[in-house]
Amino acid sequence: MAFAGRHPERNRRRDATTRRSRGETPAEATAVARAQRIRGGAAADDALNALHGSTIGVLHRRWQMDKRDPGGISADQYNAAQAYIDAVCRNAAVMGIPPPHPTAISEHGASCRPEPDERVVLEIRRRFADLRRALLDCGAELGIGARVNAAVYRVCIEDWPVGAVTRQDVENLRAGLNAIHRLLRRAR
Repeated sequence: MAFAGRHPERNRRRDATTRRSRGETPAEATAVARAQRIRGGAAADDALNALHGSTIGVLHRRWQMDKRDPGGISADQYNAAQAYIDAVCRNAAVMGIPPPHPTAISEHGASCRPEPDERVVLEIRRRFADLRRALLDCGAELGIGARVNAAVYRVCIEDWPVGAVTRQDVENLRAGLNAIHRLLRRAR
């Protein structure tokens, strides 16, 4: 009887399913992620916290560690950021443009799903427009124009490195996320 497919390589490390493995144990994989996060400024004992996986998460973790840290964002601001990311990614999906956020590919990216009905599309577009309007209005009230919208987009969607986010960016981000939080609270 002939063996179908490629013959397995001998002396090759395999995972529990006996498929070919890259030879990397889970401990080795987490060690790489931990080392990267430590280089990014995370404490060694806190480096595996999932919040260190994005800039918005790092800023929220700063707030969790010290609520008076001016470089951190509160839980309400973090939740507002997550709502903003979701709205931007959903809007991109219904508009047929590439997803702007790295995690959006699996959640809201192009797939074989059927087109959503017109009511859902209008609701998604309205929510995105409302959030963007809240950010632009916030910037106008502060007298800084679209800088609030730009800061929120850069940190939440483009995921700029923490080192590239200035103190002014954090202040604009916090103001924008507060505006989003107020809008979402009124919408409930």
